[in-house]
Amino acid sequence: MTDLEKKVLESAQGERRLNPDEQRKYLGTFAERLVLSILLTDAEKPAVFKALDAILADLKANYNECCLKISSKLSLNSQMVYMKKAQEASLPATIVDEDNCQSPFGLLIHTNKAEHLENTDIKALYPKLFAQQDEQPQQKSFWKKWFGKK
Repeated sequence: MTDLEKKVLESAQGERRLNPDEQRKYLGTFAERLVLSILLTDAEKPAVFKALDAILADLKANYNECCLKISSKLSLNSQMVYMKKAQEASLPATIVDEDNCQSPFGLLIHTNKAEHLENTDIKALYPKLFAQQDEQPQQKSFWKKWFGKK
């Protein structure tokens, strides 16, 4: 069979993987395998970069054989930082670049078996990480200090 015939048959029959829409959303894995999910916007935050070493160590202690999936929608610099952190934690990491992928996630950490966790969002599992960012006091501008009402 030539490549053209193979391509036509695959297009007519659909994909050969189980639940392809779910796998596209979760960067090639299933929702029940997730132990941590980080949205694209959160994955670019410096607080996540700093805390990821401790988070990976915590997840590695609690779950067997964790894997890190990195979205190709992240900046190249972020992808390399996450690959390096995964290598330091001795976790396998993969940058996922899929054609029809509309995933909101920047990073996913999953196991090779079903864990069935209800909430895997980093904001729910590690709330202190994001609480520190929000608690920064707002400084009054120069003009508000001088002319603002008290």
